[in-house]
Amino acid sequence: MNDTSPSPSPPPKPRGWLSFARMVLVLFLTVIVAASSIVMVGPQILVIVPLALLLGLVFASRRSPWSLVCFGYPFTFGLTSAWIGDMEMPGYERTTAFAVSVGIGLVGCGLIGTGLWKLVRTG
Repeated sequence: MNDTSPSPSPPPKPRGWLSFARMVLVLFLTVIVAASSIVMVGPQILVIVPLALLLGLVFASRRSPWSLVCFGYPFTFGLTSAWIGDMEMPGYERTTAFAVSVGIGLVGCGLIGTGLWKLVRTG
C-alpha cells in the first residue's frame, strides 16, 4: 500500500524564551563592548580606531554583521568622553557637548546591538 499523505510536521518550537534569551545576550554583549571603549583613553586610540575601521571595511566587503560591530565600536568612545567630562567639569551634563557625546555613543551602541542581533539570530 502506497501512503501519499504528507508526513507530519514537527511541533513548533516555543520561540518566546529564545527571543528573550537572545535579547538578554545581545544587551549584555553590547554593554560589555561599549564599556570596553575605556581602553581607548590615551594614545592607543590612534591604533584602535583605524584598526576597527579597517576590520569594519573587511567585514563589510564580506557582508558580515561583524562590520556593524567594528564600525560602532569607535563611536562608543562618545559615552566614555561624556562620562569623563561629567566627572571632571561641574555642570558639563547640561552642555551641548555632553548631549552630542552621548548621542554619538548611543549611535555606536545601536550599531553594535544591531550587528550582534544579526549574529545571534536563530533560524
